[in-house]
Amino acid sequence: MRRGRLIAAAVAALALVGAGGLAAWHGSRTCGWIDRALGRSGCLGTVGFEGVAPSRNSIAQALGDGRVVMAVEMRTPDGWRPGLLVFDPGTGAEGGRYPLPLRGGVARLFLSPDGTRLLIACGVIRQSCTESGGDAVVTQRDDLRVFADVPVEGRSLTAYPGTLTPPEGYGFEAVFAARGSRILTGGSTRPLVLLDADGSRIAELARRDMSAFPAAVSASGIIARGEPGASERGGDRLRFWDVQGGAELGQIEGGAGWQLRAPPFWSEDGASLFVPRSQRGAMLLDRFRAP
Repeated sequence: MRRGRLIAAAVAALALVGAGGLAAWHGSRTCGWIDRALGRSGCLGTVGFEGVAPSRNSIAQALGDGRVVMAVEMRTPDGWRPGLLVFDPGTGAEGGRYPLPLRGGVARLFLSPDGTRLLIACGVIRQSCTESGGDAVVTQRDDLRVFADVPVEGRSLTAYPGTLTPPEGYGFEAVFAARGSRILTGGSTRPLVLLDADGSRIAELARRDMSAFPAAVSASGIIARGEPGASERGGDRLRFWDVQGGAELGQIEGGAGWQLRAPPFWSEDGASLFVPRSQRGAMLLDRFRAP
């Protein structure tokens, strides 16, 4: 009996050691509790959204009240379907999930310049992808339940029709930054370059590390970009630059398993950067302080 009790105690001790080791391993990962306690990566916390899957086209659009909206895949009784997710990125509080009237395609979301309408385009690869046979739908920001087909000129939209964008000569990825005083061009197929408003080169930000994720510029003038598979620690990397002169401000090296699933985006005040990931049928949103 005594021997049996000793064996049981040893097994229990080994289980506790194993559980403790697993907890420590999880805690030491990027945005784990040890990482946050030591302040190594600047991670401030993580919120999760069950039954949500973002994609590289899930670019968050600010609604002007602290909330954002993203086009994602949502789990429904009929399987995974495209939809809109409204949420507060700081707290994780949801503001609603709204099915999209799409039959397929890759949903891309654009906010009108006046912030009142949302256009969801889906016909880049597959034509006639809306339920009524179009390539895009439009809805009002204050009522995401009613959609109407809308014609678009060319299916490769990069912004809401009528939005001021850089001339075509700068490439399809070019965007204005810093209230139009800067142009960011390149990134996925060409080096990421910072130009002034006249097109003169200020700095080449990234030559070798291409990225499918567009760069995001904060209200305080910091450029952030995710670089898949670039981290020396085995995960993805975040890099930061100053939008005025192009000086690099730092980077975050993600550990193994830390992989971006959608473009990072800034809080409205530029104090926090949010990074979407996926894990077992849920979207995770890591929050980092600005460098």
